[in-house]
Amino acid sequence: MNVSKLSATSRQSLVGWAAAAFTIFLVLRWFFLIEKYSVNLLFWDQWDFMGGLFENKGAWELFSWQHGPHRQGVGFFLTKLTADLSGWNTRTECFMIGTVICLAAIAALFLKRRLTGNITAFDLAIPLLYLSPLQFELFANTPNVSHGAMPLLLITLFCLCWTIKNITLRYFICAAINFMTIYTGFGVFIGCIVPFLFLSEIILAFRINDQRRKISAIFFFIVSIASILSFFINYTFNSAAEGFVFPHPEPFIYVKFILIAFSTFIGIRMSHEISYIITTPIAFFMIWLLIKASMETGRSILHGKTGSQTTFRQIFIVLTAFTLLFSLNLAIGRACLGLGAATAHRYIPYMTPGFFALYLFAVTRDTVPTKLILTCMVCFFITTFSIGNHNRVYAQRLCRGKQKWKQAYLRTENILLANKEIGFKIYPNPPAARLEEKLNYLKKYQLNLYLNVHH
Repeated sequence: MNVSKLSATSRQSLVGWAAAAFTIFLVLRWFFLIEKYSVNLLFWDQWDFMGGLFENKGAWELFSWQHGPHRQGVGFFLTKLTADLSGWNTRTECFMIGTVICLAAIAALFLKRRLTGNITAFDLAIPLLYLSPLQFELFANTPNVSHGAMPLLLITLFCLCWTIKNITLRYFICAAINFMTIYTGFGVFIGCIVPFLFLSEIILAFRINDQRRKISAIFFFIVSIASILSFFINYTFNSAAEGFVFPHPEPFIYVKFILIAFSTFIGIRMSHEISYIITTPIAFFMIWLLIKASMETGRSILHGKTGSQTTFRQIFIVLTAFTLLFSLNLAIGRACLGLGAATAHRYIPYMTPGFFALYLFAVTRDTVPTKLILTCMVCFFITTFSIGNHNRVYAQRLCRGKQKWKQAYLRTENILLANKEIGFKIYPNPPAARLEEKLNYLKKYQLNLYLNVHH
């Protein structure tokens, strides 16, 4: 009897150590990729959205700084802090972005534990989802913590804080996170979900006749509405896509676009037709679960039921609705560029919440076979084990191009000569971004590519 117990304890301990070792491997792999592909040189859109730092803008101007269709939000404060401490070192910024993604993964693990009461070996799926190497564009292309990394962290934190038992504290913290998320990258879409969340809380408060909860829910419902409306103050519509048109002449392209974006997340590197076959059931399942969770939540609230099940469904709704709203917006905004635009890996962090929700659904249902969960985890790991040959070539080309352009420019200090010599550009239209002026600014203060360069 004792031997049997000892054997079971030993197996459990072994599984725990193996899971910890694998998680460490995933983190090390993540930062190894950042070390390998990041270059200390501002690139492409950075020359635009870093304008707030070039011009020494104030806190609110940085927070509300618009770049393309979104604002920079709370991520810009982290960008400024990193720039100030590192001399605008882009490689340091890339490691900061990588750390933010790791924090999001940790928050997701805490969320899973809050919802289920434990952490199991299956939860290796969480760092697999959050630390996917397919997100390489976050650091290999145009680093911007506000676009992808920070929204993922904020959304995960929002859901984690929604599990706080103290209702007033829960509402206050989640309302604050909601406001920050709305202003940070494409986290703006959470602003379309949270008012409905607080509205459901108002109905629940009236059903259970909780006076304090009524006041809090109504107040923060108003705050959530004001938060999303404030986003549009001094906002300028910018699709950031040449040839944007809505509606598209071929409306079904939106469906195709979303399915390809989903296939990019799960690492399918095959034809579009195969992507449609594999991801169509996933997309429909996510939509069906969202509708089902919404209906069940509505019934629970109308019957005045509170508790962990209602909280879980609300969190599930936030995660899936966000990913679906973002995917729809992505399709509407980028379909004019062709289906190839759906394979951009910088959008992967916005897909993560929806797929994380599917995982949470699986592990909280006794009817879902353990072997099925394990099989899906193994398949996901195999398909996303590396960035893939095609992506690796692309990342290496970007890395070498940046390094060679930097060397050429430091030698010639002529943008056009460096472009011609290397056959590579760090910005498509230098005069439009006042690139020469900004490079001179960096030289004057010995920042970014001029770090440790002596003249």
